[in-house]
Amino acid sequence: MNDKLIETFLDEAHELLDGLEDHLLDLEKNPSDIEAMNAAFRALHSIKGSASMFGFEAVGAFAHEVEAALDFFRSASLPATPELSDAVLRSRDHIRALLDAPDSASAEEREDLIAILAGITGKATKPENAKEEAALPKDIREFTPGQFKTFRIKYKPSADCYHRGVKPEALIRELRGLGEASIRCDAQAIPALTQLDPESCYLSWNALLTTSMQKSAINDVFIFEEGTSEVSIEEIDHDDVMDGTEVKKLGEILSARNLPGGDIDKALSRQRPIGEILVKEMGTPEAVVEDALFEQQHARNIVKAAKDESDRKTIRIRSDKLDGLLNLVGELVTVQAQLSQTVKDSGDRHLHGISDYVKRLAGELRTTAMELRLVPVDSLFAKFKRLARDLSKNLEKELELKLEGGDTEIDKSVIDVLNDPLVHLVRNAADHGLEATADRAAVGKPTVGTITLKAQHAGAFVRISVSDDGKGLNRERILKRAVDRGVIAQDARLTDDEIDQLIFKPGFSTAEVVSNVSGRGVGLDVVKTAIDQLGGTLTVNSRIGKGTEFCLDIPLTLAIIDGFLVRSGNRNFVIPLSSVDSCFERERPKDPERLIVRGKDFIPYVSSRDLFGEDETAPTREEVVIVSVFESKLAIGFDQVIGGYQTVIKPIGEIARYAAGISGAAILADGGIALILDVAALARTHKGVS
Repeated sequence: MNDKLIETFLDEAHELLDGLEDHLLDLEKNPSDIEAMNAAFRALHSIKGSASMFGFEAVGAFAHEVEAALDFFRSASLPATPELSDAVLRSRDHIRALLDAPDSASAEEREDLIAILAGITGKATKPENAKEEAALPKDIREFTPGQFKTFRIKYKPSADCYHRGVKPEALIRELRGLGEASIRCDAQAIPALTQLDPESCYLSWNALLTTSMQKSAINDVFIFEEGTSEVSIEEIDHDDVMDGTEVKKLGEILSARNLPGGDIDKALSRQRPIGEILVKEMGTPEAVVEDALFEQQHARNIVKAAKDESDRKTIRIRSDKLDGLLNLVGELVTVQAQLSQTVKDSGDRHLHGISDYVKRLAGELRTTAMELRLVPVDSLFAKFKRLARDLSKNLEKELELKLEGGDTEIDKSVIDVLNDPLVHLVRNAADHGLEATADRAAVGKPTVGTITLKAQHAGAFVRISVSDDGKGLNRERILKRAVDRGVIAQDARLTDDEIDQLIFKPGFSTAEVVSNVSGRGVGLDVVKTAIDQLGGTLTVNSRIGKGTEFCLDIPLTLAIIDGFLVRSGNRNFVIPLSSVDSCFERERPKDPERLIVRGKDFIPYVSSRDLFGEDETAPTREEVVIVSVFESKLAIGFDQVIGGYQTVIKPIGEIARYAAGISGAAILADGGIALILDVAALARTHKGVS
């Protein structure tokens, strides 16, 4: 079998397994969630079919057993039991082991799981009045009139529907989920404002739904409206509006309504809209024409949707190939900068035009290459649903995981590094941060603890935070443990922030008992080290009795940025352009300053010469750049601001760990080197200076 085909299958199987896990976790929260049950079944069905095709016979056979258990509950419309969800989750892990490391997948475990699943289905009984489930919706790409049916649905809610707790708009949204739908809302019954009752419903809806579902599925949408509201559902013939997948003309559709053929012929011979002629001159009922136009437009929508879905294609690319592309783009950006400098020195106006064109193309290529590497952090966050569920069981604590900002995009290489640090922080929050259920109830907190994973953009940085609503850091205990271990002197006087930073010391832990969750002798220093290697920063905010928040501020990308080139003496530096707030020129102060005033703001100030030393006499004037990262600002004085510069980030290895405020380096057009400033670290270091 072709290795590339097998690799593609494994990638797809892993995606299906991740999706299966999500659907099962949804089922645990809502055992009657039919969509989650159907989605889990489809994922297993796809894995089973593909595995057998690619020679993974053990995977196919085992997936068939798990699929059969799910199908028993699905076809009988039974809610998922905790035992079923747990068994299928364990089976999902076993399938992954069979794919990734077959030798480590125990055959005994597989037999045990099959027996457990058989026992679960044996205990479950199918209700006598259970309805057979409707056929699953087919992909709209497969649309043919023979496979799909179209229904005309008229729904007029009763005037008191809101008093009965019915939301008509929610039912219409549910109807849309059954297939391809066209909806018309009729507002003609709304009275004058003086006569309008805001608690009454005056609207009605007409819909055309093309679906592979049975009529019973549509009836289920309006099951609670029977006998109180007006609902009619009738199947219409595709042939009335379509020839195969070709949409008929309006005249042909109206002919099917038994209108006189001569009238249609006359209308078609005019140079005005046929609908207008039929209504105004030939007396055709306006409602008939409107219905025909509505059906015609719905047919167009079906054909367009089918075509759009068929045309939407994706391609899988190995990440190392994207890395290679970005490296080449980085080299091109550097060469383009050298070209621009050479052309600038030559004074040839013709070359200036070519150089500008090359610069624009290089910029567009850079942007495209960068976008190819960006992925939403939701792909990372989704993995923590299962972790939270397992932690809740292992620690015997009720906890809920909330995910926010999942659509925030970040470089794939950064995503790969973040997984382990976030796992450690979530474990730490569940074990150390959240109180036991009884303890939470005793202090008047909700018994269910909350851990929140959140992502948000801020210029060239992304902030990912892990917060809990637990008891907060016990600073007295942290301080005592630090003294006992000799980390600080016994008579040391530290601020709350300085005490909080002690938890990042190597090997530091306040756990009294080593567990399989945390307190294993591996402290938060491993998290800090990983974030430092990314050029990011890790901070902690804690309030006693309220909870703790860990903030990871990390660069959006590790490859190419728009920079702001500045000079101090003979040294060049690059500031990420997205962090630059403003800049201004002034006389260099004779006396040392720690704060400057801009408008109503007092901003911490530091000279680049104080930060990085002096190598020549300072000029009488300086240019101050104000940088801003999240809530922190810092003013830095330089000898000269040179301007914008496309910067290819080059790592500087181990030396970066000892160079405070430096995150990387860049090669300039003349071959020189410029150090890239870590503005987040500098702003945090000088925050609160007085």
